[in-house]
Amino acid sequence: MSKTIGILGGMGPLATADLFIKIIANTPAASDQDHLPIIINNNPKIPSRIHALQAGGQSPLLQLINSAQMLEKAGADFIIMPCNTAHIWYKEIEDSVGIPVYHMIHNAVAYTLQDLNGEHEKVLLLATLPTIETGLYQKAFEGTSIHLQIPTIAEQLLVNEAITSVKAGSIENNPFLQPLNNMLDRYVSNSVLHVLGGCTELPLLFPYLTEKIGKLDPTLMLAQLAVAKAQ
Repeated sequence: MSKTIGILGGMGPLATADLFIKIIANTPAASDQDHLPIIINNNPKIPSRIHALQAGGQSPLLQLINSAQMLEKAGADFIIMPCNTAHIWYKEIEDSVGIPVYHMIHNAVAYTLQDLNGEHEKVLLLATLPTIETGLYQKAFEGTSIHLQIPTIAEQLLVNEAITSVKAGSIENNPFLQPLNNMLDRYVSNSVLHVLGGCTELPLLFPYLTEKIGKLDPTLMLAQLAVAKAQ
């Protein structure tokens, strides 16, 4: 019998929808009945993770825990959370429920190592500034064959703007696509062959980014994990 997937969403809604679609697309199904049960708590009122960490804003932890507990009460068998930065509070969320909470970043590392066959490669990490500053991905990749490349301060400002624009609904018309592509071209010329979308808004831009660089999509990887765990 299939398990019920719980999605702790709303960070932001487009990223949550992206995960939902990718779960459906990666589920072997010939009919409606072959698909997996999914409960989505799309809570856009969760306070900004970035404001909490950078500007002393309200912590999102209470809302994150409330959302996780609502999913458990609604019948979810496990929880996934399509927001990389929110994993700063992963342990507290995990401790607040009695069902598994699968770690998006640890999963992305495992899938990346598998996808790249353990080859020693440079991978450009694009993420929010708090995700980078807290070392969520750097720590997870420590001791592996992957050499993460971190954007410069100026490049990070560009990434921040691109993420904010996606949250405002700008995807194919995102005004920062061309500057992002210019930045990626520079990394490719320095033998960086893959970019990792370490913020769930960024994979939404992948179809519009240069084909010269490989795309590593933690949202897709999380969807694949969820399907494997639920079947």
